[in-house]
Amino acid sequence: MKPLRTSSLLVVGSLAPLLAGCLGTNKVSPTRNQAVERLEAGANRDRPSLSQEELEGFGFTLYWDSYLRDEVITSLSMEGDQLYAFTESQRLYQIDTQSGMVNWVYDVGRPLEFTAGGRPISEWLYPYRLDRKTRAKVKQYDEIFFVAGDTLYALDKKNGSELWTTRLPFTPSSAPQASKTHVFIGSWDDRVYGIRKDRPLVPDWSWRTGGDVLARPAVQGPNLFVASTDGKLYPFEAATGRVKRPFRTDRKLLHDPLIFKSLIYLPAEDFNLYVIGATDGLLHYRHGTGAPVSARPVAIERTIYYPSEGQGVFALLRKGLYKKDRGNPRKIEHEVLWQRPGATRVLCKGLHDVYLLEPNPDDSSHAAVSRINAKDGTYRGSIELTGIDYWLTNPFSPLALDRKDALRGGILFLGFRNGWIFALKEKATIPGA
Repeated sequence: MKPLRTSSLLVVGSLAPLLAGCLGTNKVSPTRNQAVERLEAGANRDRPSLSQEELEGFGFTLYWDSYLRDEVITSLSMEGDQLYAFTESQRLYQIDTQSGMVNWVYDVGRPLEFTAGGRPISEWLYPYRLDRKTRAKVKQYDEIFFVAGDTLYALDKKNGSELWTTRLPFTPSSAPQASKTHVFIGSWDDRVYGIRKDRPLVPDWSWRTGGDVLARPAVQGPNLFVASTDGKLYPFEAATGRVKRPFRTDRKLLHDPLIFKSLIYLPAEDFNLYVIGATDGLLHYRHGTGAPVSARPVAIERTIYYPSEGQGVFALLRKGLYKKDRGNPRKIEHEVLWQRPGATRVLCKGLHDVYLLEPNPDDSSHAAVSRINAKDGTYRGSIELTGIDYWLTNPFSPLALDRKDALRGGILFLGFRNGWIFALKEKATIPGA
């Protein structure tokens, strides 16, 4: 399939004007479908209304808004430095996080799988290398991967062109995870499969665990880590599929592990967050939350945030190596900074505060965004927003050393089924503010 190129219009500034939308005349009109017709006939396609006064009082301003004309958004996710919107017309849009502009559109033609976990798309970025003849820095195209129906897709990240597709000879149970040479996918036959990028028609290797693999695998250097519902985390040599000694927990592993600076942060159903060395399997730390850890942890700066069912969100500070008189000098010390009851996920990190989602238990259409001091957990106010269909977690910090990464920090991304996407930015993180 060919990618569908499109022009886009950036909407910035006032919350009042309603402009024509972000897709211009170059867009190929999508096939009319019942979902679009129902939405246009009965639902409101108007631009969602936000109170500029309340936003300003909360310390935020509209950074950009974007409208996918004639589309119904069924999934919105963030992978790397881009947003990806999937629609009822079975098209995938890549949207720039800094401008809201549509970079490209790809006609998938099948339903996108594994959207419920919020991470259906995996990217792989290649480093620059030095050309021996010209002595110039060159770079291979970066890639994204996703599963739609029973097919694995590989696209060029920059322009959305199709690199290859392959029909999977198994029923996938997890979102894909890429490495330099392979793409890894869990299956309902309790196996994890490794598919070579240069020979994707037949799986290169597979390994059977003791349960279904529902969590997206994780990659660190030459190593692959697979969480299984049998309660074990399996380390592999990613290129060969050689399995190493698994790490055991007491219950199922349902959520994606996080790898952050050579440590694995493993959310478990046995009420624990485990911190494990990626190279040696050493248990560095374990935090009992009192209930199952209910989502993949998020690392921002030196703090790891994770939710626990009915317990709220925890903030865990990653410190340095233990001193000999305090603990094992091979282990990295961690400290729980605070706990915010009622919160379910981290949305973004500002200059000094972190912003959490706190849904209304009595009305699913209402939710509060709470402002919490990142160091001590002090509550600093909240704003109530209604009608939001998609809340995203933005892992970038405004204090990042890379300027582009720092500019992405402090942005709250909101999505609506009727085609609108908003980016709200903490005013303190805007350059020159």
